[in-house]
Amino acid sequence: MNGKPAFEIDRMAVKISHLDQLLGLTGEIIITASNMSILQRHLQGQALALDKETMEMIKNAALTSNRISSDLHHLVMDIRLIPIRDTFLRFRRLVRDLGKKKGRQINFEIVGEDTLVDKTIAERLYEPLAHQIRNAIDHGLEDPLERKQAGKDPVGHLTLTAYKKEGFTYVSVGDDGRGLDASRIRRVAVERGLMTAEAASALADDDALALVMQPGFSTTIEATEISGRGVGMDVVKSAIGEMGGEVLIDNAPGRGATFTYRIPQLSAVNITDALIIRADTDYYAVPIGNVVATQAVESGDIHRTMDKTESVIYLGHIVPLFDLQELLTGRAAVQEDQLVTPVIIIESKNGRLALKVSEFIRPQKLVLIPLPDLFSVHGVSGTTILGGNQLGLVLEPFELIALATDSATEASDDLFLKRATVAMDEDFELPPAGGAPAESGPEPGGRAEVAVPAAEVQVPGVEGDFAEAFFLEIQGILTDLNEDVFQLEKDPENRDRVNTIFRHFHSIKGNLIMTGFTALGNFVHRIESILDRIRDKELEVDQEIIDLLLDGIKALEAALASLRAGQAYEVRDKDLLALLERYQRQETTAEEEDEDYGETFRPSPLGLLLLQAKTAQGARVYQSLIRFNPRFQEPYLVAYLILRRLALLGDVLDTVPPLERIEKGLAGDSIKVLFATDRSLEEVDRFMNRQLKRHYDVMEFENLLME
Repeated sequence: MNGKPAFEIDRMAVKISHLDQLLGLTGEIIITASNMSILQRHLQGQALALDKETMEMIKNAALTSNRISSDLHHLVMDIRLIPIRDTFLRFRRLVRDLGKKKGRQINFEIVGEDTLVDKTIAERLYEPLAHQIRNAIDHGLEDPLERKQAGKDPVGHLTLTAYKKEGFTYVSVGDDGRGLDASRIRRVAVERGLMTAEAASALADDDALALVMQPGFSTTIEATEISGRGVGMDVVKSAIGEMGGEVLIDNAPGRGATFTYRIPQLSAVNITDALIIRADTDYYAVPIGNVVATQAVESGDIHRTMDKTESVIYLGHIVPLFDLQELLTGRAAVQEDQLVTPVIIIESKNGRLALKVSEFIRPQKLVLIPLPDLFSVHGVSGTTILGGNQLGLVLEPFELIALATDSATEASDDLFLKRATVAMDEDFELPPAGGAPAESGPEPGGRAEVAVPAAEVQVPGVEGDFAEAFFLEIQGILTDLNEDVFQLEKDPENRDRVNTIFRHFHSIKGNLIMTGFTALGNFVHRIESILDRIRDKELEVDQEIIDLLLDGIKALEAALASLRAGQAYEVRDKDLLALLERYQRQETTAEEEDEDYGETFRPSPLGLLLLQAKTAQGARVYQSLIRFNPRFQEPYLVAYLILRRLALLGDVLDTVPPLERIEKGLAGDSIKVLFATDRSLEEVDRFMNRQLKRHYDVMEFENLLME
């Protein structure tokens, strides 16, 4: 076709491993750009300087390399950004299921779903948000009768929000339920021996609310299957803390509570702007975002308490002062100037700290190389290559402040406890491989899984990168399916939505069967046939149909996660299977229908008109007999794909068996096709040899040109 294409593809899937490789190359370019800048400054300071033109060329090369490295860095970061939409939409099912289980009527609202976050951050947010939502439904929102007696709308409101502001990403879970009771929290803290009654009564409300994030703290008398085991909010706090963020609580007793995660807009890209400093003979890098100020402090401005602790005054506040080298190595740095001391003030969410150093070098964009698991240095997050290929250490302000205040050991033990708690916490949901929401265990009559070694799970036709692409494609379709079914629940008469849902299930079925997951493909086919009945107006969309569709999606999510983790899977939800059976259209088998159709073509009236038109235009009409022996796919799917491929040659006028029977899965190992094309017999034969035999398990074919 001449002219501009009807549409242009402006996006494509990119493997994360390729982005990581691009990141590595970006890091090397940044280091090279830094070395260019150092070389320029070095040459300018030489007694035998180069001529002006050469120096200008070097200067321009340094500026250009810095600009390119900076642009490339930002581009890599932007590529990794994705809308938080997919993470948020996964909670629709969770809210719906828990609401039904707890007898809550819930209006779940999502705000800011287009907010862009790094892909890794989006994935890591799922667990803490899932726990927060469960808490809101179990503890926050009241049941409808209780809300009505309190003068509230019987329908509770739960809102999931995301937005960006001043270099931070904010994600919050808010409800209009009971809110938190600060006095009750104080009382429980005393009862559990966390503090004395005097200390509890002296706590401000905000400090009392923060106690809910202490390990083992719970105000719930009885644990439920949803929450209340006293394990979870501490893990939420830890998970957000590992992303460099913090948890904020906004409470209105009797009117609800909002938990907000405040996370720095950092990506998984380990490239950062830092200030290079020297302490004695060692070089360190401090992330710019943690630097408050740099000062040359006179000895008289350093305050000492009992000759043990030192501090400086900054903007009217007392900031503790430590020697950086002594803090990290145990040996104090040699003071080069007894009158003036270079001091850098850093901050993190756990406070501020002033550090004595020997020299401030310069700001520089750096590539962070994390320390291997074998090493653990308090106050150091990794290494980096400074200008001139010099090795430096990257400081971790949070740990450094904790180390200075003698809380490093306690913080480390607490972090170990929190990580160990994750494995024991039945209430804190860890996502299985593949990103599908985890389940608390099979319910009576529910699904059952049998774990087998990954090597024993056969995945015909899917290997390596193709397997990953296969799983990601189906996961994406399932995400869209969840949203479409929820929209259909609001507008059951929307036929376009029904058609969209049908196409989604049809695509999943094709992917599963083509890759050898025949049983799951047949399960999807059963759901698809019910949607077909809705499209034919034999069934109406009601709440039971919506439940069936959502339970079907849930089963597919669990199946996908199990297959991806190397586990065998079979749908055994008796209620779901019984519902499928009840709504199933009564279809005859292929054997039963063999008697109902002949071996001759029977084009429809429209097909006959098309045949006449094509013949009048000089097209050739062929009858083709195609036999195939599928190795991995179902025969009807192979037949369907062959017909789609033949449509590239011309117009398919009729088939034996008829197309509607093929689409229903009723096909053997051969098909007859009547089609019209302007290609010669030799071209048709060549096409089938190259395309059908190579890709569709075709064993033999015979083409007859009709005169």
